[in-house]
Amino acid sequence: MDHIGKRLTIRLHDSRGGYRDIVGILESASSLRHKDGHEITFSQDEISIYREIIPLPDKAGKGAPLTIRVIELEKILNSTWIAAEEKMLGKWLMRASGKYTMRANSVLPLGAPPFGEPEKEIDQAINEVVSYYQDRKIAPVFHLPLPIYEELAEYLLLHGWIEKLRAQVQIIDITFEDITSESRIEVSTDCTQEWSEIQGDERLLSLMERSPARYYILKRDNVAVAVARAGIFEEWAVITRFYVKPDFRGLGIGQEMMAQIFNDLHARKITKAALQVNSENEPAIALYRKLGFRKHHEYSYLIRESDL
Repeated sequence: MDHIGKRLTIRLHDSRGGYRDIVGILESASSLRHKDGHEITFSQDEISIYREIIPLPDKAGKGAPLTIRVIELEKILNSTWIAAEEKMLGKWLMRASGKYTMRANSVLPLGAPPFGEPEKEIDQAINEVVSYYQDRKIAPVFHLPLPIYEELAEYLLLHGWIEKLRAQVQIIDITFEDITSESRIEVSTDCTQEWSEIQGDERLLSLMERSPARYYILKRDNVAVAVARAGIFEEWAVITRFYVKPDFRGLGIGQEMMAQIFNDLHARKITKAALQVNSENEPAIALYRKLGFRKHHEYSYLIRESDL
C-alpha cells in the first residue's frame, strides 16, 4: 500500500461477518493513526477496499462565516502590520507604534465575548488601557471586530467614547488571470524609496518592515501610476497602501494593478487575500466587489472623546 502518510478510509472484513470502517493517517502497511492519537492495527488480509481522503480546498471566500473565523482573520491581519510594542492585558492585545495608523495604535480584544476577557473588572481594564496610551502620548483607541464585541462597543459609547471609523475586512481566493497590458509591474520584497515617496509613506517604513511583504509599482511609459503592499502570512496576503494616482483614476488601473498582484502571489502559492476598506468608501467597495472580494466582517475604531 503506497499511501504512507496519507489520510485513508479503509473497509475491513469483520471476523464476525460484514465489514467495519477505519479512518486515519496510514503509518505502516498495517496501522493507522486516528485523529485522537490512538493507533489502529489491521491485517492486509482484512482489507476489502481503501480510499485516500482528499482534503477540500482551503477557501477564503466560502463557508460560514466565510471559512475563517473573525478573530483568526484579525490575528492574520495583525501579523502583517506589526506594532512596535505589544502588551497583553488578559486577552486584550495593546499595540503602540507612535502616532501613525490606528491599527498599530489600538487595543484588540481576542477573547470570548462580550468583553474579550481582559481578566479584570471591565472599568479597571479600560482605565489600564487609557493609562497605557496616555503614558505614550497616544489617544486611547479600541479596535473592535463586529459583531463579536458589539456589547463592548455599546458599553464604551455609553461611557464617553465615540466611533472614529468603521471599516470592513474583505477576502478573496487568489486565481491566475491572463493579462494583456502595456503597463509594467515592478515587485520588491523591500520598500524602495520610489515606492514610499508616491504616498509619502516614509513615516511608516519601520512599521512595514516588521513583517514580510511584497511591494508593487505599476508603471505606464516608465511613469509610476499605482502602488500597493501585500503583507505575507503563511498562505495569506493582506493588501494595504493600495493607491492609484489621481490623474490615472477611472482608467481601469486599479483592476489591472490587482490582477498583476494576484498573478505574482499565485506564482508564489499564496492562495488567499484580504484587505480593509472604510465602510463609507463606496467607490472602493464597488471596485473590490467587481474584482471578486467579499465582505467578511466589519470592525469599529472607538476613541475616547476627552482625548480627541
